Amino acid sequence: MTTLTTPQRDFSPTDQHDGDIRALSFSTPNLPVQVFHNGGQIEIGSRAIVVNPGLAPVPFYPSGLRDHIAPLGAAFLREVSLRSDTALVTLALDRLSATADLCSAPGWRRLDTLPGMASVPGAAGLALFRSPRDRVTTIQATPDRLAPTLPPGPPHCWGVFMNLWFAPAGTACLIHNSHPFLEYHVQISGDGAMQKFRRNDPSTLYENQNLAPGAAHGIYAVQPAGDGSFLYPWHQYVARTDCLWLAVELVPEGPAPRPHISDTHTGQCCHH
Repeated sequence: MTTLTTPQRDFSPTDQHDGDIRALSFSTPNLPVQVFHNGGQIEIGSRAIVVNPGLAPVPFYPSGLRDHIAPLGAAFLREVSLRSDTALVTLALDRLSATADLCSAPGWRRLDTLPGMASVPGAAGLALFRSPRDRVTTIQATPDRLAPTLPPGPPHCWGVFMNLWFAPAGTACLIHNSHPFLEYHVQISGDGAMQKFRRNDPSTLYENQNLAPGAAHGIYAVQPAGDGSFLYPWHQYVARTDCLWLAVELVPEGPAPRPHISDTHTGQCCHH
């Protein structure tokens, strides 16, 4: 079992806060990233990727018609109104150009400089860079609702963490098959792909999922590994061009509170 797991506790809260709208720790002037906790209506003007980390569809209204962002999904939108009772994350793209420049922003690190990663085979010198990590919200769900291959059980709270990754064109970002969390990814910029393999061997590729900006892949078919982590199909991200993508990690945090202090319809726990 090969694990590619960067540290989970190195996020830091941002001081930029205005009521229930907060800039995430990896937000920059060229790529503003905000989480909205206040619900109600949100107006999207120019180009933005909107991520829905909740378990209910988020409706939006192009030309008065109703559409939606799928649960645990994302969309590339412009000039629409959104309505949500749960957390939403927006990434404004109008000023995003040289994505490689983001790697010089505070808190960004190359993979092999992260704690515990230097000894991972293939990590040394790999041009794969990670932003700071931020806790965005908490959702409530049974394990099998998030990944149908997991055994059913009582509802749990899952901390939702996000960070950005960047890799230059031609980078294969290491085949691995284990994480202590459930994850999915949202493409922000560039032409990338998620790939699955029968073994830890690139010649055993059996699925290639192309990702254009705004695309999100679902949580993969995982199994409990017995040590609290999750066993995935062998997989890796590949950057065909310079690529920027968002990792969304769902970390199990114990039994959910009783229904009268949580929102069981939206899957949102009673705390952020």
